[in-house]
Amino acid sequence: MAKFARLVMPGKRKPKVIKSEGWHKMKREKLLASGAWLLMVAAIVAQSPVDGGKVPSPLSPYGQIGSAVIKKEQGTNEKKDLELPAMEVDVDKVPLGAIPREEAAPLYPRFFLGGEYLAWKLNNTTLNPIVFNVPEGLLQTSPTTITFNQNGVVSSNVSVSNSSSLLLQSQAQLSQNGVIDYGMQSGMRLSAGYYLEQDSGLSVNGNFILVPKNSYYLSNVTGLNDFPILLQTGFQNTLNFVIPAVVVGDSPTLSTQDYAIVLSRQVDSSIFANASTYIAGGELNVRGRDFLIGDMNFSGLLGFRYFQFKEALDVSSQYTIFRPNGVTDTQTFTVGNGSGVSTTQQVPISLNFPTPINIQSASNDQIKVYNHFIGPQIGINADYHYNRWSVITGFNLGIGVMHQVAKISSNTTQTVVRETSTQNAAGQITSTTNTTTTNSNGGLLFSPVDVGQYSRNQFGLLPEINAKLGFKATERIKLTVGYDFLLLANVLRAPNQTQLIPYSNNLNYTANNQTQSANQTLQIPAFQYSTSNLIINGVTAGMQLDF
Repeated sequence: MAKFARLVMPGKRKPKVIKSEGWHKMKREKLLASGAWLLMVAAIVAQSPVDGGKVPSPLSPYGQIGSAVIKKEQGTNEKKDLELPAMEVDVDKVPLGAIPREEAAPLYPRFFLGGEYLAWKLNNTTLNPIVFNVPEGLLQTSPTTITFNQNGVVSSNVSVSNSSSLLLQSQAQLSQNGVIDYGMQSGMRLSAGYYLEQDSGLSVNGNFILVPKNSYYLSNVTGLNDFPILLQTGFQNTLNFVIPAVVVGDSPTLSTQDYAIVLSRQVDSSIFANASTYIAGGELNVRGRDFLIGDMNFSGLLGFRYFQFKEALDVSSQYTIFRPNGVTDTQTFTVGNGSGVSTTQQVPISLNFPTPINIQSASNDQIKVYNHFIGPQIGINADYHYNRWSVITGFNLGIGVMHQVAKISSNTTQTVVRETSTQNAAGQITSTTNTTTTNSNGGLLFSPVDVGQYSRNQFGLLPEINAKLGFKATERIKLTVGYDFLLLANVLRAPNQTQLIPYSNNLNYTANNQTQSANQTLQIPAFQYSTSNLIINGVTAGMQLDF
């Protein structure tokens, strides 16, 4: 066979060269090699399992020929059933949420949030007795009508008008005998926690308590005495008077007599009080694992607690000593000569003595007490579960420090209107008045030396008992109602921090060119630490959310 074949056409170019037989041989070899590779791949694929999960490997990671190597699966939206080991459980004795079931709450660990409405009742307290002291220098009762004989000596038949000292009827009284009853107070408790393990009870939890400011107002009963009260100033005035002659033709006798300066007055007083409380606190606890006693789950508790109780008391008071309408400050003398002839003389008290015709005293007392309990606490919880119902009880005992603060402010404003009379040569009397106002510390509840801030630290004790009934409305929501009892020992209550202390003072006054000394005993209010137990009872209603 000739290697080349030429085709010659008349009048044309040289014939085209056609490829030789060697080229075709090379092409056949390439086709055979490609086929061999395809056969090898097909053989490998043919040996794969039907499910495509494993393929034989010449050398596994463990050095064993033929060991299976896991093939990476492609993502799929197909859901696969979770095969759980079979177990026999009495669901009535296992806390709800511990056994996973359709549409159940998440498995442990998990969080919970809770909120409760608090309706708490504090034990009552009583405001200590209040005394309106007579102003210094005004003492009680003295005769207003004196009869003299012819020698200017007081006779045996002294006439004394009705008189009285400052009695309770002339003092304003607080309603309900000063008992402060706050009634039911509304508050809230917010809780949060983290359950660490399933079915064990091990958890970390905390709560915050707030009972906002709650006020109680004590109404006042104004004290106005129905009849004048005679007040003796402690001073005497000198009166020159004439005794008529006993025998016709004799000259009248000029006599001099000192008489006590006495004021006829009425007293009006009023008082108003307002008390308020504020409660706040928080705690953080670790609850231990449960242990069973019968059908009850018990667990211990260890934590830290802060509790604040604040109470304030404001007392505003006012009393006025005033001259009744139609009353003049004069002293009347009836002078007899022993033979049936008598002379009556009247002398204005204000002629030689600046007479207070109106004394008004307004005071304001305020005390705020703070009780801060800070310390660790221990406790025990007991739970019982039946179907969707549960009974949850707990007892906590806090032992720590009670930091106590008392802030006192007290002041009095006193306004005195005095009358002064003068007599001219013709015997005419002219009267004028002037007003003076003074401000000073101290008031109805506290003395001047009590104003300021006081603090101290005491031993603190705070036991608490809780009992709740719970109902599992859904797998995530639990509804609860319960009862709370708290006792905070040795707290300061604002109404109890003032005490009446007898106080004797030697009073010296100078007026009308005289110096009067008198010893006067008054009931002086003073601040003194006084503690009592704060007892709280109340009901709660709340909801807990698991997620």
